Amino acid sequence: CRRMDVLRRAFSLVPEYLRTEEDEVRNFMDYGPQLGRRFRALKLWMVIRYFGQEGLAARIREHIRLAQQFAAWVDADPDFERLAPTPLSTVCFRARPRGWALSEADLDRFNEALLEAVNATGECFLSHTRVRGRLALRLAIGNVRTSERHVRRAWDLLRAQAARLQAEWPRA
Repeated sequence: CRRMDVLRRAFSLVPEYLRTEEDEVRNFMDYGPQLGRRFRALKLWMVIRYFGQEGLAARIREHIRLAQQFAAWVDADPDFERLAPTPLSTVCFRARPRGWALSEADLDRFNEALLEAVNATGECFLSHTRVRGRLALRLAIGNVRTSERHVRRAWDLLRAQAARLQAEWPRA
């Protein structure tokens, strides 16, 4: 290849904090797909082969429906708020206990504690992100076996853990 710098930039997966001057060492993982990127096409092909095009489309539609159902529960509960639209199967939300005068930083800490409490149960796993600088909990529906009872259980677990934390949370 004439332009090794272009090839390296295309295949490099090294995060910024690990980058160094490379005038002395050439890291070969950055120069080709077999060492630079995982081969994901086979997984996708297997899923399409297993479900078929219509079956996969139906599964995706069901995941979107479940996410919209969860988002509706969040919207209806005065102790929670949705932080972003839910066009697909991920819901970004946070607990916002009614009647509490928490700063945004304290609200972030409360939601971080809620995330840890829910995940510690081992019944479901939530992740987090930042939406407009605020900590958001993320419910991502993607497992082919996920049903409404799983999403309902996640919601019930969230509400129970939030209530427990509210009772224990130090108030100023």
